[in-house]
Amino acid sequence: MMESDRNFTIRKPYYSFLSGIVEYYFYIDVPVSQLSEQAEFIIPFPRITFGYFFDHPFTVINDTLKTSELVNIAISRISLKKITVQPSTDRIKILGAHLKPFGLAYFTKKPINSLPWLINTEELFGSIAKNFLQKVKTSRDIDQMFNEVEDVFLDNILIRDLSLITKAIELIEVSSGHIEVTELSKQLGVSDRTVRNHFYDYIGCSPKEYFRIVKLKQVAFQMKHSENSLTHIAYDNNYFDQAHFIHEVKGITGQTPNQLRKEIPNFHFLQF
Repeated sequence: MMESDRNFTIRKPYYSFLSGIVEYYFYIDVPVSQLSEQAEFIIPFPRITFGYFFDHPFTVINDTLKTSELVNIAISRISLKKITVQPSTDRIKILGAHLKPFGLAYFTKKPINSLPWLINTEELFGSIAKNFLQKVKTSRDIDQMFNEVEDVFLDNILIRDLSLITKAIELIEVSSGHIEVTELSKQLGVSDRTVRNHFYDYIGCSPKEYFRIVKLKQVAFQMKHSENSLTHIAYDNNYFDQAHFIHEVKGITGQTPNQLRKEIPNFHFLQF
C-alpha cells in the first residue's frame, strides 16, 4: 500500500522477507522553487539509502573530507561524516529505498567499510544497475517503478548468514544506543573483536560510531515530533549534562541542538 504526502510517496515491500532488509521505497518529485532551502545537511542516520535522481542530479558534498560529487545514482554509507546535498537543476526527482543498516551486505560480499563514502551504484553492480535503469525509464507510473526496485532486490539478493549483526542491531535499537560494546558482546555470546569485525564488514563503521548515530536519531526524532525542552531531550537520552549534549550534537552535525531544532522543519530530501 502506498502512502503519499504532497510530493513524497512511499511504499513498504510486498514480500515479507524483503521487509526485514528494506524499510520502504520512496519517490520525490517537486520543483526546487517550492522549497525554502536548496542545500540541506543530511543528519547521520542508521540506515543505507539508495537513490536514483533521473535527469536531475544532485551535488553531494562531504564537508568532512572537503570533497564533492555530482551524482544521478548512488548509495550512501552509514557514517559520521558531515554530508550536504544540493539540487543541480530546477527540479528534484528521486526514486529510492531506505535499507536496514546491514541491507547492503545482502547484495555485495565486499566489506562495507572498504567501499567509498558515496557508492557508485553502476560501478558496484555493473549491468544489473544499467538494466534496472532502463526498466525504470520505461515505467508507466510510480507503482511500477517501486515494483522494479523490489524486483531487482529479489533477483540479486545473496544467501548470507547475517543473524549475528541483525541481532546486534536489534539490541542496539532496543537500548536506543545506550549500550557498551562489552555488554553487546556478552548478550550475543561472542568476543568484542567479533562484534567489531561484523560491524566493519556488514555495516561499514565501528560499533561505537553506530551507537552515536542511533542516539542522534532519537534526539532528532524527539526534536521533530515533541515539544519537550532540549534539557529534557538531553537527559532522556542519557547525556549527563547540557555541555556533553551540545558537544556531542555539534561534533556530529556541526550545529548546536538549538540550531538543529530550528533547521528540522526545513528538511525535505532524504531525512527521517
